[in-house]
Amino acid sequence: MIRTIGLAAIMATAALASPVAAESWATFSRSDAIVYLVDLDGLTPVDGVATTRMARVPARGDAANLSHETEEVMVRCSDGQSRSGATVTYGADGAETDRYSEDTPWEATPSGGIYGGIKSFACEEMRPQTTAFPTIQAFIAGGRGQ
Repeated sequence: MIRTIGLAAIMATAALASPVAAESWATFSRSDAIVYLVDLDGLTPVDGVATTRMARVPARGDAANLSHETEEVMVRCSDGQSRSGATVTYGADGAETDRYSEDTPWEATPSGGIYGGIKSFACEEMRPQTTAFPTIQAFIAGGRGQ
């Protein structure tokens, strides 16, 4: 019994000490309906591939409405190709409502547009020149970049 309690205490301490993935969300495009953000902390390529997340957030709405969607985007800088991974949707309360994986094949990334912007950020060391937020919820609470 004492060993079980000791083991549980060690595991709880280890869980508290484990690093939390850093996020730094910056706006890089917007329309009347959607604001696009990229997680700047995922833009540095590892073994030639940058794996980051892009968020689509409604451009208007109440600060209490945390609805948004994130999409994993992978960019291979050596040939300028990209592909999408998992997409996660979040409801008004900020809780995950759906998750699916596209596992699309590597494809040429056209210049311009949303994916072209992410390619530029990852492969050309460009960065959005906007305020970064530690979470998407902070972006929404801060007025959605308005």
